[in-house]
Amino acid sequence: MFQFIRKPFALVTVATLALAGCAHVNSISLTPIPSQRSNQVRAEVSKTIFLAFSFDNDFIDPLVGDLKAQCPNGIISGILTKDETISYIIVHTKKVTATGFCNLPSKTAKNKAKPRVPSSVEEEDNSNGMVLE
Repeated sequence: MFQFIRKPFALVTVATLALAGCAHVNSISLTPIPSQRSNQVRAEVSKTIFLAFSFDNDFIDPLVGDLKAQCPNGIISGILTKDETISYIIVHTKKVTATGFCNLPSKTAKNKAKPRVPSSVEEEDNSNGMVLE
């Protein structure tokens, strides 16, 4: 009688161990979030590792290029990065996800960056060349 119970129990035990896994979030980082959040960009890279032996982190390098390609003329800010590990017995997958916001530089921001030129001689202090306001 116990022989009939042992085979299904062993089969269920082996199947459970083979299909069981864990997911871990190792780190999360966030840069300041911009006020304009209309255009979201996202990039993800992953690497499968056998027996948890990883000798480099080169798989992360394309992440920055992928984000830049999605926002070629803008500035990416508000970047949220997640570093995750998904484990299945002897195989592990490292996954890094970056999500941010692409903001195109506005014309007003370009005008603010220009130095102010005095419109009259009265605004300029002749002693040290400074502009009075």
